[in-house]
Amino acid sequence: MSFSVLLLLILLLAAIALVVIGAVLHSKYPQRKPSLWGVLTLIIQLLLFVFFFSDTTEYNEKLLQIVWWTISVGGFVVGIIKIKHNVIMSLVNIFLSGLLSVFMLLLMFITSM
Repeated sequence: MSFSVLLLLILLLAAIALVVIGAVLHSKYPQRKPSLWGVLTLIIQLLLFVFFFSDTTEYNEKLLQIVWWTISVGGFVVGIIKIKHNVIMSLVNIFLSGLLSVFMLLLMFITSM
């Protein structure tokens, strides 16, 4: 229980740090329309987030983990690459990647008990 609270506390601190970074970078760089990669990764991450809370028992666990980590790392990479293009979209992608990673780590720790 304390490990999960620690992970969520770290995620909360990361969210606060991303808000501060976003406020600083938003005024520094001119904002353009969000890129297609940013929008696609955001939609895929949101679908994966909904999938996490849905009751799906008919899936291959290894395939789910591969897809999960690929989408999580992909969203993080796209967020880092496109941060000068659109800061808000990039920080949302980075935050959702961290959130998805924490949920998968919690799921792995809970199922290993």
